[in-house]
Amino acid sequence: MKVFKHFMPTKTVFGRKTFLKIKEEIEQLKIDTDKIAIICGKSAIKNGYIDYLKKQFETVEVFSGVPQDPSVETAKEFKSKLQQFNPTAIIAIGGGSVLDLAKVVAGALKNEGEIEEFIGVPECFKNPTVPIVAVPTTSGSGSEVTPYAVLTNKKEWKKAPIISSYIFPVLSIDDPELTVTMPQHVTANTGIDALSHCIEAFVSKRATPISKLYSLEGIKLIGQYLPRAYGNPKDIEAREKVMLGSLFGGMAITDAGAGLVHTLAHILGVMYDVPHGLAIAMFLVPVLKFYGLAAEREIVEIGKAFGFKTENFETVLSEIESFLKFLGKPESLRSFGVSESDIGNFVSLAMAKRFLMGNLPRIPAEKDIRIIVENLIDTP
Repeated sequence: MKVFKHFMPTKTVFGRKTFLKIKEEIEQLKIDTDKIAIICGKSAIKNGYIDYLKKQFETVEVFSGVPQDPSVETAKEFKSKLQQFNPTAIIAIGGGSVLDLAKVVAGALKNEGEIEEFIGVPECFKNPTVPIVAVPTTSGSGSEVTPYAVLTNKKEWKKAPIISSYIFPVLSIDDPELTVTMPQHVTANTGIDALSHCIEAFVSKRATPISKLYSLEGIKLIGQYLPRAYGNPKDIEAREKVMLGSLFGGMAITDAGAGLVHTLAHILGVMYDVPHGLAIAMFLVPVLKFYGLAAEREIVEIGKAFGFKTENFETVLSEIESFLKFLGKPESLRSFGVSESDIGNFVSLAMAKRFLMGNLPRIPAEKDIRIIVENLIDTP
């Protein structure tokens, strides 16, 4: 067996109504609550979560309005605002965009340099960040337990990660009751993102015995319960199981990383403002099909975790495609406005990330990217 590493410094508190115990959990960790900055989106305010937090701590300032897919400019804006407040801790409550932005800002407040300089640099921060408490309200990104935070640079058509062990939140509160208000399409898209984390980590060459356990259990939970949560938003058992699957997906990519599906989905997202999970849905099966024999054994195991009654590689892919279509996946990239003239951009932007491809079971050439995108445009 090869040598592997596993590092998971975040204390995770999972379960219904755990959000109501957030002050107690923070105090147990001896986090300085002298000045709490809350970073959130509109839904956290609308649903009353911010009012609850304000009652728990004496000095609180709220920094709201985090957009979907936050940009470098957004991160700079929030950093400037939080610098004036000078928080002793940050509570991030919202979806993956909120959590990612909070992690970037927490790091930038304690480390010299421009935010652009940190992007894509392994272990980019030299100093510990402002302590982060992560409270996800969606079941998708797993950002509450990862050392990653993704920012968008629309000028260059790029979505790129900031990577540092210092941006692991010190505490995550995973309360499935906070996900019940998600609209149906958000439930589907975030769930697909979580599923892709499990799948991409499982086929990664960096996969470890521990990450594979997370991956397979995450696939099992999401495969069984995401259709239920999608069909009935008030099904709290389904919400709970999908959130647990999302948590496992975050833990899996922390060890094993994501792959080509995420690379292509980021390009589609930044070019056409396609929600991340929906973009993931378009590329998941085509990329697995491209991996082919290089990942056949792993893909068959993925099918078993789903509960598919087959060990045929092609049939497993067909079943995954049917699963995604049930959740609203379109037939073609044309539904987003993508045309043949965009293929060159996909190829060049994907190949610019070749440094991320060393962990893939099969490394694509330019023609492979071109074929994947062409086929998705030509699909009737």
